[in-house]
Amino acid sequence: MTTVTPAGQRTRNAELIRELYGTLYRERRFEETGRFFHADHVEHAPAGWRTSDRVFPELRADIDHLVAGNDRVMLFATWTGRSLSGTELRLHTAELYRLRDGRVAEHWNVVDRDVLVAHGVDGGPDRSGQPAAPGLHGPHSDTERANAELVLGAYRDVFSEHRLDLAERYYHQDYRHHNMRTDAVPHGLDAFKAFFADNIAAFPDLVTTVDHIVAADDRVMVFVTWTGTLTGAWSGGGPSGLPLEMRTCDQFRIEGGKVAEHWEVVDYLALGLAALPTP
Repeated sequence: MTTVTPAGQRTRNAELIRELYGTLYRERRFEETGRFFHADHVEHAPAGWRTSDRVFPELRADIDHLVAGNDRVMLFATWTGRSLSGTELRLHTAELYRLRDGRVAEHWNVVDRDVLVAHGVDGGPDRSGQPAAPGLHGPHSDTERANAELVLGAYRDVFSEHRLDLAERYYHQDYRHHNMRTDAVPHGLDAFKAFFADNIAAFPDLVTTVDHIVAADDRVMVFVTWTGTLTGAWSGGGPSGLPLEMRTCDQFRIEGGKVAEHWEVVDYLALGLAALPTP
């Protein structure tokens, strides 16, 4: 029997997911779905728009970032195509796959539902209902575990406990921030603190929950649920009293024990439902 080392398993799983995207979401050979998914796989995020020519004919997906951590692969994808009316589509999603015996056994995602709704497609329920599976799974190096703890600590201390004074503990002063939908996101810790001070003023009860986490080498990726109520004043207006339940996927590059770079996919529909502007 062949024993697969953690590094070997990660490489094999990453290659499988890349092949899945090439076959299903680039070449659209959906008759080969069984090569990649177990017949009894658990689908937490049904999305007929991915495969139906009646929604987005000739839809294609490209993988932007991918992190493989043992039996889990998390990635960002950009979906491009046109609606039946000819309107151009550009949609960002984050996907999490759990693999077993060389095929997908379970799937979760974060979708920028705001884009789907703008094209007249049902964005799905406001509450995701996707079950969490927190914590690292399988063997990891000491550095990977330390990186994961760093990211979890930032969500706990900075975002849930609103300790912006502790941000320097987790982020480099010149860290770089990338939003997959807009370029109008400033870099640097000072801009970060100003942005989240405004958010915390708007949502005094803001809490973050890390639902999933994957760590490999210098990268950590997470699925996060942000909850709160818009009861405070903020730079764009006053309270609406509306609740927020927003899901994001965030990737961090860790350097020297702190976050050096960050990428994100955001479900912006949730912001709109809380009466906040979207990019």
